[in-house]
Amino acid sequence: MKKKILFIIWSYTYGGGAEALLTLIVNHLNPEKYDISIIEYEHADIKTEVVGGHVHILPPIEKVDVPEKTTKGYQVYHTPELLIQQYIEGEYDLYVSFNYQIPTFLLPSGTKNISWIHGAVYDLGTEEAKREWTLQDQAFDKAVKIVAISDFTEKSLIDLFPRHKEKVIKIYNGIDVNSVRRKAQQDAVVKLCPKAIVSVARLDENKNPLRLLRIFKSVHDIVQDAQLYYIGEGKLRKELEKEITELKLEKAVHLLGYIANPYPVLGQASVFCLMSETEGFPISIMESLALNVPFISTNVGGSAELADHGRCGKIINTDKEAVSAVLDMLEAGKDKMKAACQNSIERFAHGPYIKRIEALFDSVMEEKEGVSCLNI
Repeated sequence: MKKKILFIIWSYTYGGGAEALLTLIVNHLNPEKYDISIIEYEHADIKTEVVGGHVHILPPIEKVDVPEKTTKGYQVYHTPELLIQQYIEGEYDLYVSFNYQIPTFLLPSGTKNISWIHGAVYDLGTEEAKREWTLQDQAFDKAVKIVAISDFTEKSLIDLFPRHKEKVIKIYNGIDVNSVRRKAQQDAVVKLCPKAIVSVARLDENKNPLRLLRIFKSVHDIVQDAQLYYIGEGKLRKELEKEITELKLEKAVHLLGYIANPYPVLGQASVFCLMSETEGFPISIMESLALNVPFISTNVGGSAELADHGRCGKIINTDKEAVSAVLDMLEAGKDKMKAACQNSIERFAHGPYIKRIEALFDSVMEEKEGVSCLNI
């Protein structure tokens, strides 16, 4: 009989990296072994993930009507059992919360479950986040295993939640390289200039598009035929447009908006740039490497592992370092780093990745009361 698994994610319609990773996982888990369902807390209606027929997308979570007329946000923080009883509990053999905070609050007590954490949790270590830290610590009590997707994520979990250290295991993200390359063969919505710098990210504070623009201004002052392309939308778009105008870069910077299939555009890039404040294990960098595009990134979770000791990417701390790295890559040309890109990304092929996940799931479901499951 198939094992029933429920994935709980904050949003499965927002078009982010966690959603893309979950789609990769559920589409490659053995459909003869697992009956898979996904439920989201917040419906965004930005992107519809394409999943196989064996995957059930459940209606999103809504508030539970109670005499007190509390909101969904109040319920998830103060009375999560209402939402759990209404939407989560069922005939499932395994529950997987697919990030920290809200998805973990919705894990049912006394069940076989896994908490999958997609980034560093140091934001919970401040005095202002004391309530969130306490709720997270309590949520981790329910978890059989806690998955960290990078060295940095693992370190943050152990630093902030040492009581749960023995539950933490590390599983780097995986990628279907062949799928990315096939999609890159489709027609591109735009033809890029030869010296193209590309960003694929939401236009928000965490992704820091304004910092990238400042860096590009310094690059453009030296390499005047360089062009910057942003793929993505977000609340900083108007501010970014204003800054582009003030810097007189209207002919050199292009806001392409959200593109359902960005790979034909990304594959044309000379350099990929990620200026995020925080990341878990950046899917966008993995996709750029799959298309033989070297990258420059801030020192966020996963970027150092993907850079492979600087062979296919550069980790920067200052704007000056970023400008220097971009100039070096534009001068060298991406073909010089093609083999290094291929060697780096092959380490994260989805085949071994899925096998390790299935081994983890099976071990947790087979665990007996009071007996630790095997260390995957």
